[in-house]
Amino acid sequence: MAEKSIPERPQADAKKLDRKAAKKAANDTGPLELEPAPEYLQHRIEIFERLKKKYDDEAATKPREEISITLPDGNVKTGRSWETSPADIAREISKGLFEKTVIAQVDGELWDLERPLEASCKLELLDFEHPEGKKVFWHSSAHVLGEAAERRYGCDLCIGPPVTDGFYYEMALPGQAAVQETDYKPLETIAGKAIKEKQPFERLTLTKEELLEMFKSNKYKQHIIKDKIADGTSTTVYRCGPLIDLCRGPHVPHTGRIKEFKVMKVCSARGGNLLLLRSWLTLSELCIILPRQGGERLTAAHLWCFIPRQEANARASQVLRRGC
Repeated sequence: MAEKSIPERPQADAKKLDRKAAKKAANDTGPLELEPAPEYLQHRIEIFERLKKKYDDEAATKPREEISITLPDGNVKTGRSWETSPADIAREISKGLFEKTVIAQVDGELWDLERPLEASCKLELLDFEHPEGKKVFWHSSAHVLGEAAERRYGCDLCIGPPVTDGFYYEMALPGQAAVQETDYKPLETIAGKAIKEKQPFERLTLTKEELLEMFKSNKYKQHIIKDKIADGTSTTVYRCGPLIDLCRGPHVPHTGRIKEFKVMKVCSARGGNLLLLRSWLTLSELCIILPRQGGERLTAAHLWCFIPRQEANARASQVLRRGC
Protein backbone atom coordinates (compact mmCIF):
# COMPACT_ATOMS: atom_id res chain seq x y z
CA MET A 1 0.00 0.00 0.00
CA ALA A 2 1.38 3.40 -0.94
CA GLU A 3 2.51 5.61 1.93
CA LYS A 4 0.47 8.72 2.60
CA SER A 5 2.25 12.01 2.18
CA ILE A 6 2.71 14.04 5.33
CA PRO A 7 0.54 17.17 5.23
CA GLU A 8 2.24 20.47 5.87
CA ARG A 9 1.08 22.49 8.83
CA PRO A 10 -0.95 25.54 7.75
CA GLN A 11 1.04 28.76 7.99
CA ALA A 12 -1.58 30.40 10.18
CA ASP A 13 -1.28 27.59 12.72
CA ALA A 14 2.51 27.89 12.69
CA LYS A 15 2.32 31.63 13.44
CA LYS A 16 -0.17 31.00 16.21
CA LEU A 17 2.09 28.39 17.78
CA ASP A 18 5.09 30.72 17.47
CA ARG A 19 3.22 33.45 19.35
CA LYS A 20 2.27 30.98 22.08
CA ALA A 21 5.88 29.77 22.35
CA ALA A 22 7.17 33.32 22.62
CA LYS A 23 4.65 34.11 25.35
CA LYS A 24 5.55 30.96 27.25
CA ALA A 25 9.27 31.75 26.93
CA ALA A 26 8.72 35.14 28.52
CA ASN A 27 7.02 33.53 31.52
CA ASP A 28 9.24 30.45 31.86
CA THR A 29 10.74 30.43 35.35
CA GLY A 30 11.18 26.68 35.78
CA PRO A 31 14.46 25.02 36.84
CA LEU A 32 17.23 24.92 34.29
CA GLU A 33 18.00 21.27 34.99
CA LEU A 34 16.16 18.35 36.51
CA GLU A 35 16.29 18.32 40.29
CA PRO A 36 17.28 15.77 41.43
CA ALA A 37 19.36 14.60 38.48
CA PRO A 38 18.26 11.38 36.71
CA GLU A 39 19.35 8.29 38.66
CA TYR A 40 20.88 6.69 35.57
CA LEU A 41 23.60 9.37 35.49
CA GLN A 42 25.13 8.20 38.78
CA HIS A 43 24.60 4.54 37.85
CA ARG A 44 26.67 4.99 34.67
CA ILE A 45 29.34 7.07 36.39
CA GLU A 46 29.88 4.48 39.12
CA ILE A 47 30.38 1.71 36.56
CA PHE A 48 32.63 3.91 34.43
CA GLU A 49 34.86 4.99 37.32
CA ARG A 50 35.25 1.44 38.61
CA LEU A 51 36.20 0.04 35.21
CA LYS A 52 38.36 3.06 34.32
CA LYS A 53 40.45 2.53 37.44
CA LYS A 54 40.90 -1.13 36.48
CA TYR A 55 41.99 -0.08 32.96
CA ASP A 56 44.39 2.58 34.27
CA ASP A 57 45.97 0.07 36.67
CA GLU A 58 46.50 -2.37 33.80
CA ALA A 59 47.88 0.34 31.50
CA ALA A 60 50.38 1.33 34.19
CA THR A 61 51.95 -2.15 33.94
CA LYS A 62 52.54 -1.91 30.17
CA PRO A 63 56.25 -1.77 29.20
CA ARG A 64 57.52 1.73 28.39
CA GLU A 65 59.71 1.39 25.33
CA GLU A 66 61.26 3.90 22.95
CA ILE A 67 59.16 4.35 19.80
CA SER A 68 59.59 6.27 16.54
CA ILE A 69 56.80 8.58 15.37
CA THR A 70 57.01 9.48 11.68
CA LEU A 71 55.30 12.68 10.51
CA PRO A 72 53.99 13.28 6.95
CA ASP A 73 57.05 15.39 6.03
CA GLY A 74 59.35 12.50 6.94
CA ASN A 75 60.49 14.03 10.23
CA VAL A 76 60.79 11.41 12.98
CA LYS A 77 60.04 12.13 16.62
CA THR A 78 61.00 9.91 19.52
CA GLY A 79 58.55 8.94 22.25
CA ARG A 80 57.72 6.24 24.76
CA SER A 81 54.99 3.65 24.32
CA TRP A 82 51.95 4.07 26.57
CA GLU A 83 53.15 7.55 27.56
CA THR A 84 53.64 9.79 24.53
CA SER A 85 50.42 10.99 22.90
CA PRO A 86 49.74 12.79 19.60
CA ALA A 87 48.99 15.87 21.72
CA ASP A 88 52.54 15.72 23.14
CA ILE A 89 53.97 15.68 19.62
CA ALA A 90 51.76 18.58 18.53
CA ARG A 91 52.74 20.66 21.58
CA GLU A 92 56.42 19.88 20.98
CA ILE A 93 56.14 21.31 17.47
CA SER A 94 54.16 24.41 18.51
CA LYS A 95 51.39 25.56 20.81
CA GLY A 96 49.50 26.90 17.80
CA LEU A 97 49.58 23.52 16.05
CA PHE A 98 48.22 21.78 19.16
CA GLU A 99 45.36 24.27 19.52
CA LYS A 100 44.51 23.99 15.82
CA THR A 101 44.56 20.18 15.72
CA VAL A 102 41.20 18.44 16.16
CA ILE A 103 42.19 14.79 15.92
CA ALA A 104 45.11 12.50 15.09
CA GLN A 105 45.46 9.72 12.58
CA VAL A 106 47.78 6.89 13.61
CA ASP A 107 48.76 4.43 10.86
CA GLY A 108 45.54 5.44 9.09
CA GLU A 109 43.31 5.03 12.19
CA LEU A 110 41.63 8.03 13.80
CA TRP A 111 43.05 8.48 17.29
CA ASP A 112 42.24 10.74 20.26
CA LEU A 113 44.85 13.45 20.71
CA GLU A 114 45.45 12.62 24.37
CA ARG A 115 45.40 8.83 23.90
CA PRO A 116 48.92 7.38 24.39
CA LEU A 117 50.60 5.77 21.41
CA GLU A 118 51.28 2.07 21.86
CA ALA A 119 54.03 1.42 19.29
CA SER A 120 56.10 3.04 16.56
CA CYS A 121 53.78 4.58 13.97
CA LYS A 122 53.05 7.12 11.27
CA LEU A 123 51.24 10.15 12.69
CA GLU A 124 49.09 12.82 11.03
CA LEU A 125 47.55 15.77 12.85
CA LEU A 126 44.20 16.82 11.35
CA ASP A 127 42.55 20.22 11.77
CA PHE A 128 38.96 21.38 11.24
CA GLU A 129 39.52 21.90 7.52
CA HIS A 130 40.16 18.19 7.03
CA PRO A 131 36.94 16.20 6.36
CA GLU A 132 37.68 13.83 9.24
CA GLY A 133 38.45 16.77 11.50
CA LYS A 134 35.04 18.27 10.78
CA LYS A 135 33.28 14.97 11.51
CA VAL A 136 35.04 14.57 14.84
CA PHE A 137 34.38 18.20 15.81
CA TRP A 138 30.66 17.87 15.04
CA HIS A 139 30.48 14.46 16.70
CA SER A 140 31.95 15.84 19.91
CA SER A 141 29.49 18.72 19.71
CA ALA A 142 26.64 16.21 19.50
CA HIS A 143 27.81 14.72 22.80
CA VAL A 144 27.57 18.16 24.40
CA LEU A 145 24.00 18.37 23.11
CA GLY A 146 23.29 14.91 24.53
CA GLU A 147 24.64 15.98 27.91
CA ALA A 148 22.49 19.12 27.91
CA ALA A 149 19.38 17.13 26.95
CA GLU A 150 19.90 14.51 29.65
CA ARG A 151 20.49 17.16 32.29
CA ARG A 152 17.38 19.12 31.28
CA TYR A 153 14.90 16.34 30.47
CA GLY A 154 16.21 13.04 31.84
CA CYS A 155 15.59 11.73 28.33
CA ASP A 156 16.68 8.48 26.64
CA LEU A 157 19.29 9.18 23.99
CA CYS A 158 19.31 7.11 20.82
CA ILE A 159 21.97 8.12 18.27
CA GLY A 160 23.84 11.36 17.66
CA PRO A 161 26.13 11.09 14.65
CA PRO A 162 27.85 13.72 12.54
CA VAL A 163 26.31 14.20 9.10
CA THR A 164 27.49 15.97 5.95
CA ASP A 165 26.97 19.52 7.22
CA GLY A 166 26.85 19.13 10.99
CA PHE A 167 25.14 16.78 13.42
CA TYR A 168 21.98 15.91 15.31
CA TYR A 169 20.89 13.91 18.33
CA GLU A 170 17.82 11.74 18.41
CA MET A 171 16.15 11.24 21.76
CA ALA A 172 12.91 10.22 23.46
CA LEU A 173 11.61 12.54 26.17
CA PRO A 174 9.67 11.28 29.20
CA GLY A 175 5.95 11.03 28.57
CA GLN A 176 6.50 11.33 24.81
CA ALA A 177 6.91 15.07 25.29
CA ALA A 178 8.35 17.35 22.64
CA VAL A 179 11.13 19.92 22.82
CA GLN A 180 9.70 23.44 22.75
CA GLU A 181 11.24 26.67 21.55
CA THR A 182 11.31 27.71 25.19
CA ASP A 183 13.93 24.98 25.68
CA TYR A 184 16.39 26.48 23.22
CA LYS A 185 17.97 28.94 25.62
CA PRO A 186 18.13 26.52 28.59
CA LEU A 187 19.80 23.89 26.39
CA GLU A 188 22.29 26.47 25.17
CA THR A 189 22.95 27.54 28.76
CA ILE A 190 23.62 23.98 29.94
CA ALA A 191 25.81 23.32 26.89
CA GLY A 192 27.68 26.56 27.59
CA LYS A 193 28.36 25.38 31.15
CA ALA A 194 29.74 22.09 29.83
CA ILE A 195 31.94 23.93 27.34
CA LYS A 196 33.26 26.32 29.98
CA GLU A 197 34.15 23.37 32.24
CA LYS A 198 36.42 21.92 29.52
CA GLN A 199 35.22 18.43 30.35
CA PRO A 200 37.73 15.86 29.01
CA PHE A 201 36.51 13.19 26.61
CA GLU A 202 37.52 9.91 28.23
CA ARG A 203 37.61 6.65 26.30
CA LEU A 204 36.97 3.22 27.83
CA THR A 205 36.47 -0.27 26.39
CA LEU A 206 33.63 -2.34 27.88
CA THR A 207 32.39 -5.87 27.29
CA LYS A 208 28.90 -6.47 25.97
CA GLU A 209 27.74 -7.55 29.43
CA GLU A 210 29.17 -4.40 31.03
CA LEU A 211 27.49 -2.25 28.39
CA LEU A 212 24.11 -3.88 28.98
CA GLU A 213 24.42 -3.16 32.69
CA MET A 214 25.61 0.42 32.16
CA PHE A 215 22.69 1.27 29.84
CA LYS A 216 20.06 -0.95 31.47
CA SER A 217 17.53 1.91 31.74
CA ASN A 218 17.74 2.90 28.05
CA LYS A 219 15.79 0.59 25.71
CA TYR A 220 17.34 2.10 22.59
CA LYS A 221 20.92 1.54 23.75
CA GLN A 222 19.91 -1.97 24.83
CA HIS A 223 18.65 -2.70 21.33
CA ILE A 224 21.83 -1.35 19.70
CA ILE A 225 24.07 -3.35 22.03
CA LYS A 226 22.15 -6.60 21.57
CA ASP A 227 21.81 -6.16 17.80
CA LYS A 228 25.25 -4.79 16.86
CA ILE A 229 27.73 -6.17 19.39
CA ALA A 230 28.50 -9.86 19.15
CA ASP A 231 28.58 -12.00 22.28
CA GLY A 232 32.03 -12.23 23.78
CA THR A 233 33.22 -8.96 22.20
CA SER A 234 33.56 -5.39 23.41
CA THR A 235 33.34 -1.80 22.22
CA THR A 236 33.99 1.68 23.57
CA VAL A 237 32.12 4.35 25.47
CA TYR A 238 33.11 7.99 25.85
CA ARG A 239 32.51 10.22 28.84
CA CYS A 240 32.30 14.00 29.07
CA GLY A 241 31.00 15.31 32.38
CA PRO A 242 27.95 13.28 33.43
CA LEU A 243 27.33 12.00 29.90
CA ILE A 244 28.58 8.51 29.10
CA ASP A 245 27.55 7.23 25.70
CA LEU A 246 28.06 4.16 23.57
CA CYS A 247 30.49 5.47 20.96
CA ARG A 248 33.41 4.44 18.77
CA GLY A 249 34.89 7.95 18.83
CA PRO A 250 37.33 9.51 18.58
CA HIS A 251 36.72 12.99 20.01
CA VAL A 252 38.31 16.37 20.59
CA PRO A 253 40.40 16.56 23.80
CA HIS A 254 37.75 18.39 25.83
CA THR A 255 34.44 20.22 25.48
CA GLY A 256 36.18 23.61 25.63
CA ARG A 257 37.34 23.09 22.05
CA ILE A 258 33.77 23.65 20.82
CA LYS A 259 33.78 27.35 21.83
CA GLU A 260 30.14 28.19 21.12
CA PHE A 261 26.81 26.46 20.72
CA LYS A 262 23.37 27.47 19.47
CA VAL A 263 20.13 25.53 18.98
CA MET A 264 18.59 26.50 15.67
CA LYS A 265 15.76 24.11 14.97
CA VAL A 266 13.79 21.31 16.56
CA CYS A 267 11.31 18.83 15.16
CA SER A 268 9.05 16.39 16.95
CA ALA A 269 8.11 13.45 14.77
CA ARG A 270 5.48 10.82 15.46
CA GLY A 271 6.16 7.78 13.38
CA GLY A 272 8.00 4.49 13.04
CA ASN A 273 11.52 5.45 13.96
CA LEU A 274 15.00 4.22 14.62
CA LEU A 275 15.47 1.03 16.58
CA LEU A 276 12.20 1.05 18.47
CA LEU A 277 10.65 -2.09 19.85
CA ARG A 278 7.16 -0.68 19.48
CA SER A 279 5.52 0.98 16.52
CA TRP A 280 5.04 4.56 17.65
CA LEU A 281 6.87 6.98 19.86
CA THR A 282 7.49 10.69 19.89
CA LEU A 283 11.09 11.55 19.20
CA SER A 284 12.55 15.02 19.49
CA GLU A 285 15.40 15.63 17.12
CA LEU A 286 17.49 18.73 17.63
CA CYS A 287 19.50 20.42 14.91
CA ILE A 288 22.37 22.43 16.16
CA ILE A 289 24.43 24.87 14.29
CA LEU A 290 27.90 24.72 15.38
CA PRO A 291 29.93 27.64 14.90
CA ARG A 292 33.36 28.51 15.03
CA GLN A 293 36.45 26.86 16.05
CA GLY A 294 38.43 30.06 15.92
CA GLY A 295 36.10 32.14 13.74
CA GLU A 296 34.33 29.98 11.22
CA ARG A 297 30.78 30.96 10.38
CA LEU A 298 27.81 28.91 11.45
CA THR A 299 27.09 25.80 9.38
CA ALA A 300 23.61 24.33 9.20
CA ALA A 301 22.98 20.77 10.31
CA HIS A 302 20.48 18.37 8.80
CA LEU A 303 17.05 17.68 10.27
CA TRP A 304 15.28 14.36 9.77
CA CYS A 305 11.71 13.77 10.83
CA PHE A 306 8.60 11.75 9.98
CA ILE A 307 10.68 8.80 8.81
CA PRO A 308 8.81 5.64 7.75
CA ARG A 309 9.97 2.62 9.73
CA GLN A 310 11.53 0.86 6.70
CA GLU A 311 13.58 3.92 5.79
CA ALA A 312 14.49 4.53 9.43
CA ASN A 313 15.84 1.01 9.82
CA ALA A 314 17.95 1.45 6.70
CA ARG A 315 19.33 4.75 7.98
CA ALA A 316 19.99 3.24 11.40
CA SER A 317 22.08 0.48 9.84
CA GLN A 318 24.10 3.01 7.84
CA VAL A 319 24.70 5.23 10.87
CA LEU A 320 25.64 2.39 13.17
CA ARG A 321 28.17 1.02 10.69
CA ARG A 322 29.89 4.41 10.90
CA GLY A 323 29.65 4.61 14.69
CA CYS A 324 27.42 6.66 16.98
